[in-house]
Amino acid sequence: MAKLSIDELDLSPSLLDVIKETAAEEGKQQAQLLIEEYKKKLELPRFMGMAQAAKYMNTSYNTVKYVFIEKLGLRVVMIDGYEKIDQRDADAFLEKHKK
Repeated sequence: MAKLSIDELDLSPSLLDVIKETAAEEGKQQAQLLIEEYKKKLELPRFMGMAQAAKYMNTSYNTVKYVFIEKLGLRVVMIDGYEKIDQRDADAFLEKHKK
């Protein structure tokens, strides 16, 4: 594997400004995405009912119940006879099935 090493790189001030602005914009976009994801997690309880899980996973109740759980094996927690889905399990499930 080739290794590239740059000891000193002289950039014009205008190019340096463009690089700084581009990096700042990318950082801002990444921060916004992180904030939006965190807000989404806070909107719903950690252990969600089926309708809440469907909203969280951006799909329908039937897809969660009959496809994700019954066919694909999304884990379910039983609490006082009610099926609940842990946000962490939902996240892991979606990550596992990402294409």
